[in-house]
Amino acid sequence: MRIGYFGDGVWAQRAFARLIDDPRYTIAFVAVRSSRPDATLMALAETKNIPVLRPAAVNAPESLAEIATFAAELHVSMSYDQILREQILALPPRGTLNCHAGALPFYRGRNPLTWALINGETEFGITVHWVDLGIDTGDIVRQIKVPISATDTYATLLKTAETLCADTLVDAISDVYHGTDKRIVQSTIDPVGLYCCRRREGDEEIDWSSGSAALERFVRALVPPGPGARTMWKDKSCAVLAAELIPGARSYIGAPGEVIGRDSAGILVKTGDTFIRITRWAAVGTDGALGAALVPDATRGSRLGRNLRAELTKAEAKLAALEAKLEPGRRD
Repeated sequence: MRIGYFGDGVWAQRAFARLIDDPRYTIAFVAVRSSRPDATLMALAETKNIPVLRPAAVNAPESLAEIATFAAELHVSMSYDQILREQILALPPRGTLNCHAGALPFYRGRNPLTWALINGETEFGITVHWVDLGIDTGDIVRQIKVPISATDTYATLLKTAETLCADTLVDAISDVYHGTDKRIVQSTIDPVGLYCCRRREGDEEIDWSSGSAALERFVRALVPPGPGARTMWKDKSCAVLAAELIPGARSYIGAPGEVIGRDSAGILVKTGDTFIRITRWAAVGTDGALGAALVPDATRGSRLGRNLRAELTKAEAKLAALEAKLEPGRRD
């Protein structure tokens, strides 16, 4: 079976390394991201003399014409960064498969592992599905569920997914080869499902008015290679890397983000309901890079997070000063 492979990243590399050594398949081409091509994936392709494509616009007429010349029977996508639209989906007679690290029809879209942790899920899914004109809405070929423990972080889930995504995709391709592939309509699992949007700059900032359990999950969901859950202290950005819930902590009204105590393990910070222990954080450089992980040393009574009222007052004062400078030069 001739396969056209669209991919990027470790999971794509692991699946590809197995496919190129399987005598059942001929990899007709590999398409990598145009802006950040996967060097490892390209090197693997070169060892087998497999053509490597870097289309800037995969759905453009010139790209479609080139891809069509390879006459692949099946297209496969793993972390490719462009949406494959109707004309390219019509090229392979056996269809196009995609692997998604979410339990479809739930956690469609971007950053599914992060969102699963934030939402307190007890498991995450890996789904191989047929690609249709929607986003992660095609019929399911294979799906596995993986438990999420109370100590799992984005880093641990990512490591697990890198292996299991490759395994699940390879198994699904084998199903297609043998004609035993399933087509499970997603609406039979849940008629609505859910979609998660891509996380953007600023989403990593901690909202200290959230409950302690939600904040502890938020910290685990953003550890490196994520950006780290961010907060401000002494007008500097810090990434909170580890936090602990306090068993038996009582809910009470206070000032969210205030440091209410310290011990040998870290600092105790008031949240929207109880309080939480922050055990590791790191300074965030001007370039966004994180410094060394340290035990926090904020003092009791200091506040973490942004004081939006104070920032607004400063901004208004700066605007008033600027207007005052411009006033003498105004002309009616």
